[in-house]
Amino acid sequence: YIDDGTGVKCPTTVVELRRLAGPAGKGNKKESKNVVSPPLFPKALDSTSRLARSCLSFVFEVCSAIPERQLHGISALPVWKQDGALDDDETSYGILPQSFITHVGEHMLALVQALEPFASDPDALGLANEVMSGVLEVAVQPWKEFMAAAGCSFKAGYEKSQLEILMRGKDLSKYLLCENEDALEDDMGGNGEDEEDEDEEASTAFCNQWLDVVGLAVAGRLLERTMRIPRLGRKGAEHLATDLNYIRNVFTALGVSGHPHPLLGYVAQLVTLEDGTLRSTIKRRRQGGDAEVSSEAMEVIKRVELRIAYVRSISV
Repeated sequence: YIDDGTGVKCPTTVVELRRLAGPAGKGNKKESKNVVSPPLFPKALDSTSRLARSCLSFVFEVCSAIPERQLHGISALPVWKQDGALDDDETSYGILPQSFITHVGEHMLALVQALEPFASDPDALGLANEVMSGVLEVAVQPWKEFMAAAGCSFKAGYEKSQLEILMRGKDLSKYLLCENEDALEDDMGGNGEDEEDEDEEASTAFCNQWLDVVGLAVAGRLLERTMRIPRLGRKGAEHLATDLNYIRNVFTALGVSGHPHPLLGYVAQLVTLEDGTLRSTIKRRRQGGDAEVSSEAMEVIKRVELRIAYVRSISV
């Protein structure tokens, strides 16, 4: 057995076959640096790649089926239109998260135990990790729909890279969540807990990779549904803020790097922000008061703020 280059011990013959059958540029280079030999089995390689993509999509659909079902019709819930003051129970005990979001949160927490058995075999895990590089693509669709619901679009030819930046919350976190910046940086930097052996570390990384992808899809879908709410009353806004903050707490409890997404917290702030403060914020955006943020990220922020102002019937 030898190291296959990823830290996994494999039979010498398997490593050699992978080298010969692998894609161009990944270990089958000729002696000349400028010449790369084609893969030995191009059709088999293409079929294997398509099979891997299908498997990733299948696992993702299974893992995200419950959140998708729970979030499907929430934009039309009558609770969002409720206006007026909170009743006595809500004032005394606070607003509780609604059932649809608690089901999503419970599913995300249970997903940890559901994934762990599939990461218990080091050999199988090593094979699975070889096809995990493109797993982020399966979570893109909810974010595309969020962009459409917010009225945003990226420049032609840059959609993929800019969408990934948005999904990862780059250029947004330090600007949107000033009061939670330290906590967010801790999440982004990972934790410094007890060291794990190699097998446990690989298992944790595999589970976290799937939690990250499913979490991104849930965040994107929840933001998309929020953008499609037709009207938001004062009491409805309080319920929405509670739901968003609940799912943020769930993502924080999971401890996956990069979560919760900064836009979840920002929308929770926007829906309960004083009318005059939101109005002045939008005015400042129009005057170019935040030039330090990239133009693509700023366009998303502007559209989200305008949409929230519209559903709250705040004239801007």
